[in-house]
Amino acid sequence: MANCLFGDEWYTCLTITGSKCTECIKHDSELSKKKLKQTKFKARPDKRMGSKFELKNHNANEALVNDVVNRMTPNSGAGKIKGDQEIKGIISVSEELKTQVAEKARGKKTFTIHKEWLDKLKRESQDREFYYLKFCFHESEDDVFVVVDQEIIMSMIKTMIEDRRKANNADHLIRLANLERDKAIAENNLLRAEKALLEEKLNDPSK
Repeated sequence: MANCLFGDEWYTCLTITGSKCTECIKHDSELSKKKLKQTKFKARPDKRMGSKFELKNHNANEALVNDVVNRMTPNSGAGKIKGDQEIKGIISVSEELKTQVAEKARGKKTFTIHKEWLDKLKRESQDREFYYLKFCFHESEDDVFVVVDQEIIMSMIKTMIEDRRKANNADHLIRLANLERDKAIAENNLLRAEKALLEEKLNDPSK
């Protein structure tokens, strides 16, 4: 299985060089082909409760994660694929979405999270790296909140720390490489100047 030319994880090249290597470009092409095969969803949400929220969430994910396959999945019980949204590619994520339509949520300041939702999500997401439940108080609101297992949060924090450390190390290596290049250029210029000076001394017309 091919990987990034600069590491075991895709897009390591972006961290080290600032641009994608040939393997990652090929990987992007394959993901785009898979994405085109996904069923196109309606421009308008249907009349199911929370369908507007699902579509808004899907569009938000589309704008954020453009290097992976982001797809809405069948509503609970409508198919074999579980969860309302899945993100696949460099990471594997399952999202469960819960909300209230505006008509039923008008005037309500609370939203009940049922433990059975979380248990079901955990049970059906065993093959995912991350999973969480997203909710908003009613689907017309822009504020969205997430309920996630503590172990997943700690794993995310650990991953961010490791990624930050790798990025800092890559930046350090890039700075060293740039300084080595500048040093080589300076030394080359010095040699040229010394050569020119020596030639001028040898051509002294007074001798």
